[in-house]
Amino acid sequence: MRAFLLLLSLLFLMPQPVVASDTHGATKEHDHEEQHADEDGDHKASAHGVTALHAWIRATSGEDALLFVEIENGSDQDIRIVGGETAIADSVELVGFRMKDGEAGYAPLQPVPVKPGKELMLEPNGLALRLNGLTRSFGKGEEFEIEIEFDVGHVELHAQVEPADATRHSHAGHQH
Repeated sequence: MRAFLLLLSLLFLMPQPVVASDTHGATKEHDHEEQHADEDGDHKASAHGVTALHAWIRATSGEDALLFVEIENGSDQDIRIVGGETAIADSVELVGFRMKDGEAGYAPLQPVPVKPGKELMLEPNGLALRLNGLTRSFGKGEEFEIEIEFDVGHVELHAQVEPADATRHSHAGHQH
């Protein structure tokens, strides 16, 4: 049994390839084009065939925050998410969840590819953009601007602050 647990632990420590999925996870039937057409668009932005939507962080008074967002590659070429920029943090880097010495954490990653027509979910216990050196605290309901960088260009959108214990975007202020 100890050998099995050791092997399982080692699997989490090994670099894992990241592949964009065909689905939205639990929201497979979620058709963003139709359902967001009437909204103000602050939580959704597109450029270069890439769409970013539902960017959010958890409320925090710490120095860092993890930003989660849905990425859709509507272009006809492979793209790579690289990182980002925002006025509310010193730096923004792409990170991935990992276990190290029994501790959960996030480690910096190289750019992650997204195939044409595919989606990539940056979500808790997976991939995220880490905002390092926050300039202030953030409370539930606040918003800020973020620029997500791809190898083909950037996408600018508003990110929402969710409760400190949130596990997903609340969709507050818009219908689905």
